[in-house]
Amino acid sequence: MMTLDFEGWFQCRFATDPDPSDDPRGVSGPCFTVPGEPPLDRIIRLNDFVKPRYPRTDSPGVTVRSVAIDGQMISSHPLLGAKVRLVGEPQYRQRNMILVPLFPMFQAPIDPFHLEITGNGICISRVDYIDLAHPERTYQDVFLDSMLTQRRGNQIAIQSVTVAEKTGFMNYGQVRERRLEDLKRLLAGENEPVERAALKKRIMNIENDRLLIGEMLAATQFLGLQATYSMAINGTARINPTCNLVTDKNKLLKGTIGFSQPWPITYWMGGYDVDTMFGYFAGTLTLPFYPTA
Repeated sequence: MMTLDFEGWFQCRFATDPDPSDDPRGVSGPCFTVPGEPPLDRIIRLNDFVKPRYPRTDSPGVTVRSVAIDGQMISSHPLLGAKVRLVGEPQYRQRNMILVPLFPMFQAPIDPFHLEITGNGICISRVDYIDLAHPERTYQDVFLDSMLTQRRGNQIAIQSVTVAEKTGFMNYGQVRERRLEDLKRLLAGENEPVERAALKKRIMNIENDRLLIGEMLAATQFLGLQATYSMAINGTARINPTCNLVTDKNKLLKGTIGFSQPWPITYWMGGYDVDTMFGYFAGTLTLPFYPTA
């Protein structure tokens, strides 16, 4: 058995309440574009970020941080540092809580779900089908069928300690206040007109915190929200000659990964920062593995 642990920052540029979920710019909600940025696209990116904002401009994406085989940590495994991606333009499909049941709350199913791990000439890639009998179906085709959708559901933790310790978002109000100070400092040293306009818009949004009443302001409480998912990836090979289920050009894995069996995965996403539209992602993938004799 091979176990891969991975973590890092993810990006999802999407509008949220009270904006429509497909709003391309963000008008009245806490997420919005600024001058110089393309429209919002709702795509969940674990790497290859689009116009990342300070302070996430150099933040690491999701990579493999540890590898264990039969419970024994491998300190020099070729998959260490491999990039983890969700390919196929995955999105949260709750449509501002329209396409999910009212209870349990804060369900954020991801579809499509196609995991890809690449590094050192190794590619591990597998798609999960929402309906294995009809692989062409998407979440929107079956969202009323709880027997099919429940496996993509998530558990929610509010004001999560785990998220705080990974992101450093310990005191949510202070995170916003310090961001405001940093943005004002950047504005003072910026001469490029488009960059100045972008910084001014972000500053104005954070300054508006004082006009909103209550501690449960979305801009701060998203910083502590944690959504945990658990399922077994069930799909067959992706039709791609350069990266099917498992490619190991240099035979570095020293063994065989099984794909007739499902691959259990547990992961969480949390600490979403509406100012940068970044959050944190961490998870574990378990692979059937038979070492070379």
